[in-house]
Amino acid sequence: MAKVNKKSEQSKLIGEHPTSGVFFDWFECEDTPTTAEKKHRKLTNKGLASGAIVDYLSDRILKHHATSLQLARIEQKKKILEKHDFTDYMEGRVPFPIKSATTQKGNLGEIILGEYLSASTGLELLVYKLHYNPNIEQSMKGDDILLFEKDNIQSNIIMGEAKFRTTKSKQALDDIVSSLLTKNLPISLTFVCNRLEEMGAVDLSNEIDDLISNIHKSKTPITYVGFYHSDINVYKTIEKHLKSENENLVVISFGEDNPAKLVKDSFAEALKMIMD
Repeated sequence: MAKVNKKSEQSKLIGEHPTSGVFFDWFECEDTPTTAEKKHRKLTNKGLASGAIVDYLSDRILKHHATSLQLARIEQKKKILEKHDFTDYMEGRVPFPIKSATTQKGNLGEIILGEYLSASTGLELLVYKLHYNPNIEQSMKGDDILLFEKDNIQSNIIMGEAKFRTTKSKQALDDIVSSLLTKNLPISLTFVCNRLEEMGAVDLSNEIDDLISNIHKSKTPITYVGFYHSDINVYKTIEKHLKSENENLVVISFGEDNPAKLVKDSFAEALKMIMD
């Protein structure tokens, strides 16, 4: 009889690692042995060329920071203005951080986490919160990401927290864990509800409004996911120090040799896509 592979505790919460697409091409995945206090999914680059990664991430930077109407307006201005005039027009209008490396690092972590979990779970980011940032050079308040089962809003919600550190540290891991305690409920549901209403998705907005009550009554399960992007050995910090009483918490690590360069190159390419 063929051996049946047992689903890992991580996969029960955040789905199996994608078997096709960019995340399959990009990441080698290992669901490390679990304990009562540790569920860790380790991601490393399996060899996808840096150019392909930057192309993917720069596209997602635009997607998460600007609406299709904003991007269309920029393209229209690009066609009717001379290069110098277009550069002047874009002063202060670039829809993502170009000055704050700290904000870039945080935003890219949120983007990778949101896109990865969408691929592994099938849940959706109903609202791209970075579309609504009043100060693009500063991080937004609220939950880093919230994902929903669009066809059954009450069934499940994923709440995510992303951290970036050029060099791994236990403190950043501790910050992730403390942000994702079972007592910590999503604080951005009203924001999502209001944005959906503005978008004309009234039925979805009403379902999120109902979800707010269910969350507080513990009727809708929450999956908590931390994402730690750092150096190639970040997984060692998680394996050694991850301790949480939250049974529904998974921490995903993404370690690479030069994480800051990936952030810098991805935002530089996104800027080039806007300006050229």
